[in-house]
Amino acid sequence: MKKILALVGVVATLEANGFKLNEHSLNSIALSSAYIAGANGADSSLYNPANMGLGKFSNKHELELAINWLHVPSFDFTTDFTKIRQQIGRDQGTQVTCQADSWWTASICWGVNWLSPQIPPGPSAAEGSAHAVNAVIPEIFYKSSTFWHGFNVGFSFTAPSGMTLNWDGEGGKFLDNSFIFMLEANPVLSFKVAEWLSIGGGGRILWGMGKFKNSLYVPYKASMKIPGAVVHSQGTTAVDQSSSTQGWGFGWNAALQIKPLYFCDEGLSIAATYRSPVHIDFKGKLQAKARTGAAQSPLITTDMDAGLTLSTDLPAQLSVGIAQQMGVFLMEFVYERNFWSYGDKFEFRYQNQAFSHVGGSMKNQIGKNETERVKYIQAMMSGADYNAVAIGRGWKDTNAYRLGLTYGVGQKFRAMASGAYDETPVPQNAFGIPDANGYVVGVGARYSMFNDLLDMGAAYSMTFKDNRKSPIQSKNGWGKLQLVNVSVALRF
Repeated sequence: MKKILALVGVVATLEANGFKLNEHSLNSIALSSAYIAGANGADSSLYNPANMGLGKFSNKHELELAINWLHVPSFDFTTDFTKIRQQIGRDQGTQVTCQADSWWTASICWGVNWLSPQIPPGPSAAEGSAHAVNAVIPEIFYKSSTFWHGFNVGFSFTAPSGMTLNWDGEGGKFLDNSFIFMLEANPVLSFKVAEWLSIGGGGRILWGMGKFKNSLYVPYKASMKIPGAVVHSQGTTAVDQSSSTQGWGFGWNAALQIKPLYFCDEGLSIAATYRSPVHIDFKGKLQAKARTGAAQSPLITTDMDAGLTLSTDLPAQLSVGIAQQMGVFLMEFVYERNFWSYGDKFEFRYQNQAFSHVGGSMKNQIGKNETERVKYIQAMMSGADYNAVAIGRGWKDTNAYRLGLTYGVGQKFRAMASGAYDETPVPQNAFGIPDANGYVVGVGARYSMFNDLLDMGAAYSMTFKDNRKSPIQSKNGWGKLQLVNVSVALRF
């Protein structure tokens, strides 16, 4: 019982992260983000600001307006709790044992063991279902014409992370209903040193919010001294909680574009971009109800209201791209490194906790009145071990490998195709945000009209998630995430 309420906010930690999304513009979706050295146009302000002053339309303003539709199909699944570290998320019941101080107090423990409830654990696996996810996301990209002998400015407004989740069933209670959303603004500046060398950089301004409602079983262990003996208790605390948070974060980015063989081969380009980590303190409120023991006859129940601060660091990202143009074809390979192991991952703390409505069959053993019972609950909070359910521990740095091909470089009609492999940072044997390694394929096309004043197109990508090692096994095959983009670009 020592942790009856200590971990009521664990699942609120999911709010800060959501799911990282690399692909935003038409070109990046069609090319599976194999779009660094070959980035051009308005969306280069996001993918490689050093390139804003290079290319066919460097002396024109470009504005691209995009509409992205994100779709995750509904699916049924089985949650295998035996694959999760410490089986977090599973109802482990309640077990009480008594240890006597001496042989003449053994009768006390005999009575405690006989009277104490022994609630068996729940099943080792449970069924669940996920509703389909559909989201429409507008995004904006802009770059200026070149001024002051080599300068360009740019701006992008995107949604780098977000997801709506609605899961049902015992296997999906820990992600019952959540909404996660982030917006990022990137003002950037570039300078063309020469026709073969350019640099760029700028700022990152992020705002995020999340609302979360879910249920979770939290493991606990506790000991309580009574005259002549010590009573040990372990099992799970069932927590129903809802929370709402929001916060701001700031960072920077830098880019370098070089054509190392410019004087003998203009077709080869090498680029590197770096996006700094961003620290965000999400602040909001948490409401929770917790119980130990069976739902029909709980041992202790209580409510908690508190202020919530959730600290997280979005990872730094380094991308290196090599592009080679061969006539009307452009092929690019991108290596990407995401530094997920850096900084905080969903570290939370409470302010001004207020407990109320302490109940259950053992409420009289922890206090004669509400005031004494609340003090007992507060004392348990001070001895809580949050590490047992920290969902951001053990995250690793990841690699992504991306390959894209563009046909029609320099022509009115362009077609693109791509593939990528993207590693997940999430441990597959721990409770947390469900994720798996992804395999991405993308296609797209765009057409330029009215003497290149208007450019329109569409793109599609599919990400397959390999969940064979995950504790959440989809019955519909591999997980899928689809992106559809429709864009229009204006030049003036």
